[in-house]
Amino acid sequence: MNLNTSIDFLKDRVEKTRSVQTQIAATWLWPLKSVALWEVDAASLDKAVDGSLAHLATEAHTLAEAARGTLDARLNAIHVQTVSVAGAMRVRAERQPEQRAVIDELSARADSRDGIEKEGTAALSAWKLEFGGASFVPAPGVTYAAFRELFYGHPPNPGATPPVSAMPSLRELKEAYSDKATLDRHQTGRLNARLGIVEKDCQDWYAEATKVFVEGTEIGDLIRSQVPTSADYSPPTPTPPAPPVPAPTP
Repeated sequence: MNLNTSIDFLKDRVEKTRSVQTQIAATWLWPLKSVALWEVDAASLDKAVDGSLAHLATEAHTLAEAARGTLDARLNAIHVQTVSVAGAMRVRAERQPEQRAVIDELSARADSRDGIEKEGTAALSAWKLEFGGASFVPAPGVTYAAFRELFYGHPPNPGATPPVSAMPSLRELKEAYSDKATLDRHQTGRLNARLGIVEKDCQDWYAEATKVFVEGTEIGDLIRSQVPTSADYSPPTPTPPAPPVPAPTP
C-alpha cells in the first residue's frame, strides 16, 4: 500500500461526502452517520493534525525509513571495507600458506544485511587473529580500529579537537531500526483499520444515496459529480525497499 496516497484519497472522499451530505441534509440524511462523525473521520485522516491517526502513521513511517537508511549506510561501509581487507589478506596469504585455511573462507559477495554483517565479522576476526590487528594496514586510511568501530562504535570525546560525537554500534543501529519498524507497523495497522471502516462507510453512503437519488435528478447528479468512488483510486505500485548496494568484489 502507498500510505500517503491512500490517506489523501480517502480524506478527500470523506470531505466531499461530508460536503454533499451537508448540502442535501434538508432533503435526506443518511441514518447511519451524522455530519459531525464525518468531520471526525476527516480530522483523523489529516496528516497536518498533531496526534491524528494519519499524522502518527506517517511520522512513524518516516522515522523507520530514516533508521533503515542509517543502518544500511553503516552496512555499506562495512561491505566496502570488507572487500578491501579480504582482498589484501588474500594477497598476503599467498606468501604465508599457514593463513590460507582462514583467509580462503573469507568472502565479500553478500547483498543482504545479515550476509554483509557475517562477512565483515569474519574479516574482522581474521584481521585481529591472523594479521595482528592494528599492525596490519591493508590500504591507506583503512585501519583495524576504524573497521572495528563500524561494528562496536565508540563513546563521545568532548575534549578532543574538534570534539568527537558518539558513534552507535551496529547492534544499536539494528535495534533502533527494529524498534522504529515495529512502531511503523503498529501505527500503520491502527490507521489501516480506521481506513477500512471509513472506506466502507463511504461506499455504503454512496450506494444508498445513489439509489435514493437516481441519475438525471439534481441531487443525483450532484452526488455523482462531486463524490469520488473506489474506481477513481488507482494507487501506484509500491517499490520494495532495496538492500544495501555492495561495492564490486575484486
